[in-house]
Amino acid sequence: MKFSTWKYTRPDYAEVRERINSCKERMGNAASYEMFREAWLDVKKAIEYADFQAEIIYIRHLCGIDYQYSLAEIEIQNREEPLLYALRDECNIMAAGSQYRNELEQEFGKQTFACMHYNPAKENPDSMRLQSEESALKLQYRKLMVQEKRDDEALFQVFRKLIETRRELAETLGYRNYIELGYHLRDRRDYGTNELTDFREQILKCVTPAISDIKARGIEWNRFPAVAANGRELFSAIVTMFKDLSEEAGSYIEEMAHKELYDLERRTNKRANLFSCCMLPYEKLPFIIGNYTGDGLETGYAVHEFGHGFAFYTAARKQLLYEFHRSSPSVNEIHSKTMEHFMYPYLQMFVGEYQKEYIRNHLLLQLENLTYRCAIDEFEHLMYDRNLSRVQLCELWANIAGRYMPWNRISAEEVQQGICWPRQTHLVESPFYYIEYNIAQASTYEFYLKMKRNYRRAWSDYLTLCGEGGSRSYLELLESAHLSNPFVGNTIEEICRPVIDELHSLL
Repeated sequence: MKFSTWKYTRPDYAEVRERINSCKERMGNAASYEMFREAWLDVKKAIEYADFQAEIIYIRHLCGIDYQYSLAEIEIQNREEPLLYALRDECNIMAAGSQYRNELEQEFGKQTFACMHYNPAKENPDSMRLQSEESALKLQYRKLMVQEKRDDEALFQVFRKLIETRRELAETLGYRNYIELGYHLRDRRDYGTNELTDFREQILKCVTPAISDIKARGIEWNRFPAVAANGRELFSAIVTMFKDLSEEAGSYIEEMAHKELYDLERRTNKRANLFSCCMLPYEKLPFIIGNYTGDGLETGYAVHEFGHGFAFYTAARKQLLYEFHRSSPSVNEIHSKTMEHFMYPYLQMFVGEYQKEYIRNHLLLQLENLTYRCAIDEFEHLMYDRNLSRVQLCELWANIAGRYMPWNRISAEEVQQGICWPRQTHLVESPFYYIEYNIAQASTYEFYLKMKRNYRRAWSDYLTLCGEGGSRSYLELLESAHLSNPFVGNTIEEICRPVIDELHSLL
């Protein structure tokens, strides 16, 4: 059945809550592991189906389809979902403390409870209110971002209020600051602030000087046309590529084509510059969104998202628990970014005569983004530390950006006008997420170096990583794919240096 024929039905949230409470009661009264297991899995089924319906309408919202209706539905979700997730977490906590924990871990894996999306706001009316307020502010920011003429002052006011709300949420829950809460919500156990500080310093030491040298020579990335004139032609090229990659990749792309689980065309109200992959639980299928304009580099953005989809599709067919169909972004982004490099042998289909230009631009942008994301991460940590005016926010960003990206000077006039604070949507939508692209990039470069030595082995390790989903910890997943820990020793230098050398050879 094609996605366009799928019906959206708003979940009866009261009924879903009642169902989960009934499951919780069954768990409490269970006289055997089988009874407990069945009730616990029924909680997951209830949440999974509600999430499935929510994702359908969210996809329509992002694609600009039934825009006003989908917007109203998402506002309802923002109010209702925190209550559902709090109940889910209560059931998970009950399972984690039960006499059946060992049996659950034996059947589903030791990550069963380590990967629980812990919502620390359960049974706390103030924090539930603040979470709903946070969701509403994110939606308000999203609305402002799609406007043709952006209102900087309105954006800043929403941004400022969001920072205040998150600070208050952390205080309400007893955390020292929102950074501590943010790390908790991101479920970071294999690395913390010290490792990330060292990581940023390594990028500053290794990558910033290399890009500075290239910029000083007047070399910039440039635009060039793609072969595909529209989204339909682009998807056709992606189908050919995936069918050639492997049997598994071919099965995936055939199902995506048959069910039309993609939308790469431009339209009114579709979010600008959008390339995204949405995951549809229950059906165990992804949906790929793009706003394709015919630009050569955008073909890679689309392949990136189909890489996300392939990893989700693969894990969903190997892992029993929905929570294991995805991992943390530090791993998820390895899937998608590495697919961009598996694309290199197929560039003739995507950019024709501009293959060398594509690789040069791709590597240059990746390395430049390493410095930019480190700057954003440092900025994000500091912005929750203090109350900043719009001008002070710009001053902070100008100072940080000047260290990581000295080629991109921000003028004193821009600072005083308050127009240069970063509009990076990850700061709003997913706190402390953005640096995880960089962490994944390190492993992606390692995969790329593997491809050059032994392409088959690289694909085999990649397929293993995709299939593992989130069933292991971050470092265990790296180990399963024979990847290095990016936080150890000179790993960043060892991985980035050959890529920088290749880029120089293409200039």
